[in-house]
Amino acid sequence: MPHPTPADPIVPLLPSDTERSRYETLLQTLAAWRTLFIGRRVLDFGSSVGLSSIALIRHGAAEVVGVEPNLSRVEQGRTLLAELALDAKISLIHTPKTVALPFADGEFAFILANAVIEHIAQPRDSYIRELWRVLAPGGHLMINETPNKYWPKELHTTQLWFNNWLPRRLAHWRAVRRRRFDASRTDWDSSGWRGLGYFEMV
Repeated sequence: MPHPTPADPIVPLLPSDTERSRYETLLQTLAAWRTLFIGRRVLDFGSSVGLSSIALIRHGAAEVVGVEPNLSRVEQGRTLLAELALDAKISLIHTPKTVALPFADGEFAFILANAVIEHIAQPRDSYIRELWRVLAPGGHLMINETPNKYWPKELHTTQLWFNNWLPRRLAHWRAVRRRRFDASRTDWDSSGWRGLGYFEMV
């Protein structure tokens, strides 16, 4: 699969250089794993406006179902998919509680959670179990672009050394004090500062 170019119809529609870069990076990542989902029905967990779903289709997924708790993102995504004539292959579903997915056990052979697990407040075990429930036996769950909480520098939200190793309240206090997080914000738990560790996932 060639890398996206200005001729790629999605590229001019992306709102920022950051979104463009993340889309291109995901395309490159998925290229190495496409044999796991080519020709299959895939779940895109935390699909936002659907860029990750588009990347999956570009690499050969037969159908993608995206679930997203933010209604405005779902609506933006549906408009984008219609503009690209991809709405027949990609369904974005507004799912306020992604801890209880509206799917049968083992329904998907491949699940992608791209840049999403870090935005779920801990504890996250019930979310991981739910993804495992809808994954088919022998299927694959890919957790991608989620920071490693064991890495000594927190690169997602604060750019502070060791902040992701601290207790929640102390980490927040330090981030605010160092002017790396606005004290008026109420989304600390879902800001992504903690990342995800292997043992937490297992």
